[in-house]
Amino acid sequence: MQSSAQTDVIALRRGREINTSNAITAALCGAVPAAICAWQQFPSPKMWLAGLLVGFVWANGFEYALHRWPLHWPGTWTGDGHMLHHASLGQPNEPLYVNLAGRPLFVVGMFVLNIWPFVLADYFLHLNLTPGVLISFAAYFILTEEIHWRFHMGGWLPRWLDAARARHMRHHDVPTTDFAIFWPLFDVLLRTAKPRSR
Repeated sequence: MQSSAQTDVIALRRGREINTSNAITAALCGAVPAAICAWQQFPSPKMWLAGLLVGFVWANGFEYALHRWPLHWPGTWTGDGHMLHHASLGQPNEPLYVNLAGRPLFVVGMFVLNIWPFVLADYFLHLNLTPGVLISFAAYFILTEEIHWRFHMGGWLPRWLDAARARHMRHHDVPTTDFAIFWPLFDVLLRTAKPRSR
C-alpha cells in the first residue's frame, strides 16, 4: 500500500509527464505545418509579424471560449473533465488535472480546429498568415500550460504574473469569471473579469 507522500510524488511526476508530452506535441503541431507552409511560400517579414500577432490574439480568444463554454458546461464530457481540475485544488491528485489539454491527441485536435480558417484565408486571399499563426498558437499553448502548472504547483514566475496568478485563483472561487490563464484580453472585452477586492 502506498503512503500519501508516495501518491503525491507519483501524481506530480505523472502530471509533469502529461504537460511535457502536451508541450512537445504543441511544438510539433506548430513548427512542422508552419515549415511546410513557409516552404511552399515564404512569408515576408511583415506577414510573419502579422501572423504572430494574429495568432496570439486568436489563441487567447480560443482559450477564453473553450474555458468559458465547453469546459464549464455541466453534464458534458468536457465540463465533467474540467470539474476534476476544480475539485482537485489542494488535493494530492491535483497535478493529474492541472494540464489544459488532457493528452497529446487533444492538443492535435486543438490545432486542427484552430488552423483551418487561416489555411482557407491563405488559399483564397493569399495572405500567407498561417506559418506565423501556427508558431504563435504553439507558443501561446506552451506558455499557458507552463504558467498554469506553476500557478498551481509552485515554481518561479516573474513578478508581473502575480496579478494573473491571483486572478486565476479567483476563478477557482468564482468559476463564472476570469477564464483566461495569464492574459485577460477577452475577459476584459466580454466583461467577465472580476474586479480585485480591496
